[in-house]
Amino acid sequence: MEDIMTAKKDSQIATFQIGEEMFGIGIHNIKEIVRYPKITSVPRAPDYLQGLTNLRGNILPVIDARIRLGLPLCELTDRTRVLVLDTGVTTTGVVVDNVKGVISMENVSIEAPPPILSSGVDTRYIESVIKANKGEKIIMELDVESLCAIDIKTGKTEDLLNRLSSSETVETKAGIKEIQLVTFLVAGEEYGFPIEAVREVLRVGRITGVPEAPPYVIGVFSIRNSLLPIINIRTLFNIPSLIEEIISELDDIKLSHEQWLGNLKESVDTGSMFTGETDYTKGEPGRWFEGFRTSSEGIGKEIQEIRMIYQKIYESAAVVVDIVKSKSKQEGLTYYENNVFSKSNHLFAKLEQLKGAIKKDIKEDQRILVVEVGKVPVGILVDRMQQVIRIPENIIDSPPSILSTEKSKSLRGIAKLDEGKRLFLLLDEDKLFSEDKIRGFDNMGSDLSGKKDGQVKMGQTEDDEIQLVTFKLGKEEFAIKIEDVQEINRLDNITSVPRAPSFVEGVMNLRGNVIPAIDLRKRFDMELVKHDDTTKVIIVNIKGKLTGFIVDSVSEVLRLPTRSIEAPPDVVNSNVQTEFISGIGKIDKDNRMIILIDVNRILTLDEQALLYSASDRKQNGMTLEQDTDGKSEK
Repeated sequence: MEDIMTAKKDSQIATFQIGEEMFGIGIHNIKEIVRYPKITSVPRAPDYLQGLTNLRGNILPVIDARIRLGLPLCELTDRTRVLVLDTGVTTTGVVVDNVKGVISMENVSIEAPPPILSSGVDTRYIESVIKANKGEKIIMELDVESLCAIDIKTGKTEDLLNRLSSSETVETKAGIKEIQLVTFLVAGEEYGFPIEAVREVLRVGRITGVPEAPPYVIGVFSIRNSLLPIINIRTLFNIPSLIEEIISELDDIKLSHEQWLGNLKESVDTGSMFTGETDYTKGEPGRWFEGFRTSSEGIGKEIQEIRMIYQKIYESAAVVVDIVKSKSKQEGLTYYENNVFSKSNHLFAKLEQLKGAIKKDIKEDQRILVVEVGKVPVGILVDRMQQVIRIPENIIDSPPSILSTEKSKSLRGIAKLDEGKRLFLLLDEDKLFSEDKIRGFDNMGSDLSGKKDGQVKMGQTEDDEIQLVTFKLGKEEFAIKIEDVQEINRLDNITSVPRAPSFVEGVMNLRGNVIPAIDLRKRFDMELVKHDDTTKVIIVNIKGKLTGFIVDSVSEVLRLPTRSIEAPPDVVNSNVQTEFISGIGKIDKDNRMIILIDVNRILTLDEQALLYSASDRKQNGMTLEQDTDGKSEK
């Protein structure tokens, strides 16, 4: 690399501000300066690494200069910029508060940095102190190589053997044939397709309408240079659309609240006892809003605001009831009008806003299952993806012959789980449509180049593609190769294990198999959140041992071209704490980045050996049984 001191004689320096101090970097090290981009954070990365960004198709690690230099953190502003630096070996982004400009290195004095700076800046990253304008302007020149250097951390293996009590993984019971299903929700009912019929699961993107198409055909969806016909299974089964269903439920909630208001007003006017509910969590609106789950930030924000309004209304109603009991009718009426009735008008306005958010964003909760129908790929729009599950064939009953609806004609069987408390309908993809309809789909889904997309079978991937299961932890998106995933389950009972490592949530019973469940938020040192209905457990095979990964939600099953996957940047790849990251996937059209996970590196080799040591022998006949309350006990 060119000697920097030599370059200064006839070079320029870019200046920028971090905190109260002025810094500079030789202009030849700066490739460009960009506004603060969307950042994908990397779990367990060094604290100075803010994350990764997709800069015009290139993965760029971004370093926080404040953390690197030992300065206090601050909020981002409109002036925040990222310097894209070329060290001669790597390209790295560095976040600075404000770019000031470029100055010439002529007529300046250059001094070595003092051992200690009063500002608290870490002098390890300061190459020199530049004095310009006869010493009136002080600029600390940063050493680019040191600033962007990679810290290699040593891994620390915990003594799991002393902390983890035995948790045996029992082999699947022999002689019982199992079927693997992809399950999903439609109108509150759970359905399933055999996994061999499902090519992938996609988030809902832009769907283009098709003129004169049947009413159940929403349109076509462009995917990898092919047109995929999209079917609304609700319309096919003569069920109102998801938007219509939710809006109807909101209208019912509004009507119910109006009646509740009328009853409360009557009790105030007559001085009679109010028989309605004053506990928000027990009322109909409370049950609906507390039970509603969504992946959409827009819908979630509206619902949270409505929850707060409802809580205040019900709290005020309880006060009104107390006032009426004290025989102060006028005071009760005034309090009702000022605190219950007025807030209800605000509530009705928010319900209308929620309807707008539902119409706009409910697609974020829906998924498209790409299913092989008569060797033709068809997208089936469903309300929500549930899980990928293995079930014994002997728990599947034939559909009752008395059924003769369009839905029942398409049934392969009815599966009974949890001692019959949970039922789901197993669909036969080849019976969903007639041969004429399938031929129509084939024409819609013709490849733009003239080939038929259906030539690629389920279980096969094109040479330049990789199939992934994607999931979320917080706002970040991760992925695991589909061949590493055994199934995807809801989070059911977890039995805690005394003295287990912090990231081990416990053990779970998977059809007689006792397997460890690892909370990936804990493993990745992320903020913990409360588990809910969207929480899923991804069952993976780590060198022959089944293990559950607890994640916030599962997004989709995605085919990604290998050309869209890059190796992790050196700042990530060289760090023992983040060596489980096998690559970074880029979906440029959505400006998405997905962190690819190597399941065999989630735990170190020593941790794997210790964690699964109990799997190789039967210790104390350990099993998981259900007690009378339905809770798992060891």
